[in-house]
Amino acid sequence: MKRELKDAFEKFCAKVLHRLEEGARVYGDASLDLPTPRLTEEIQQELEDVAGWSILLWMRLERIRSTTEAIRKRIDQEGVF
Repeated sequence: MKRELKDAFEKFCAKVLHRLEEGARVYGDASLDLPTPRLTEEIQQELEDVAGWSILLWMRLERIRSTTEAIRKRIDQEGVF
């Protein structure tokens, strides 16, 4: 495994742990005892948030891709960078 991936994964896990700890501090460990229907509703809402943020990120990546393609074409045509 590349070091970059390992480092990113460790950072990701640390952030998730921090969020869990912060949630426990603010809300207690109530989520551990939520009835299953309520817990699944919470999870569904979080996944909907992820999907919503994902389309925004996708749109930005499309802009970046389009811009980099235009730059590459210009470099190819004009031979300058």
